[in-house]
Amino acid sequence: MKRRVFALTLALSMVLLAACGPKGEDNSSGNQSSSTGSNSDMSTMAPDGSTSIPDSSAPDASQPDGSQPDGSGSTSSDSSQPPVDEPQAQASLSLNRSDFTLFKAGATFQMKAKADPAGGVLAWKSSDESVATVSDKGLVTAVAVGNATITVTDSETGLTASCIVRCNWEEQKPEEGGPADGSDSSSGSSSGDTSTPAGNVDLSAFASDIMGQYEFGMLQLLDADLMEQLYPGMGAVSAEQKLIYGTLMTMNNGEFGLVQVKDSKDVDTVKSIFQTRIDGMINGGAWYPEPTRIWTENSRVVSNGNYVMMVVHENCDAIVDAFNALF
Repeated sequence: MKRRVFALTLALSMVLLAACGPKGEDNSSGNQSSSTGSNSDMSTMAPDGSTSIPDSSAPDASQPDGSQPDGSGSTSSDSSQPPVDEPQAQASLSLNRSDFTLFKAGATFQMKAKADPAGGVLAWKSSDESVATVSDKGLVTAVAVGNATITVTDSETGLTASCIVRCNWEEQKPEEGGPADGSDSSSGSSSGDTSTPAGNVDLSAFASDIMGQYEFGMLQLLDADLMEQLYPGMGAVSAEQKLIYGTLMTMNNGEFGLVQVKDSKDVDTVKSIFQTRIDGMINGGAWYPEPTRIWTENSRVVSNGNYVMMVVHENCDAIVDAFNALF
């Protein structure tokens, strides 16, 4: 019995030994095959039979070095992108007008220059001071009939801008009674001479020139319905010329009206209609503080012969001078 058990145990041991085989013999071909699949993990055989494994931490010569001087292996955008310069703003110099007309000796117009960048000293010059002069603040004054060029130079950029001023009026001839200067009232209205001036004045041309020189905002020539709405009674006045420029906007910073009546007795009627409009705007019609101030301080009603003008504008006095210079 003991022999059988021993024999069985021995046989089983032999079977197991045969199945496993000696270590490093049966698996050598498989290991060799797998080792050739990767050059980086391949062992090398030394002459003495020992093996060595490459250091995986050493740099691989087959891969580009990221620290090469030419930067071919670098992924940093800073080293490959050249710096980009910010675009520089263009310097500029401009004037509020390029051409305007003064209708009387001593009449003035304020030039305004806009410089970019700001900060330079602006130097003003007139090409002909016998026709028009200009102050160091840009105020142009008419001297005599003719044309002159007003030039401004910016010391910061060296840029220049220019404008033509035309001094155009007829030399007044001696007459028995000249036009009355008129005296302004607190509401801005003034009276004038009711004698008929010689010749006819083109009010449309005068209006176009004035509105070209001075900014009036969103004004429009009123039709008969709007005129009667804003200036009640004006439609019934018999007139040779009737030009009323107004606006229906709530922010109303000024209006402009010119009338030539057929009968001199209607001059006072027209002036009264104009004054009623001014009073209504002062007493709440202008709504906002700034328009109310403008209608209060810068409104004028003047007449000369059969001609009547109402103007509401910051430069109302200069416009009155231009109107009087027509006669």
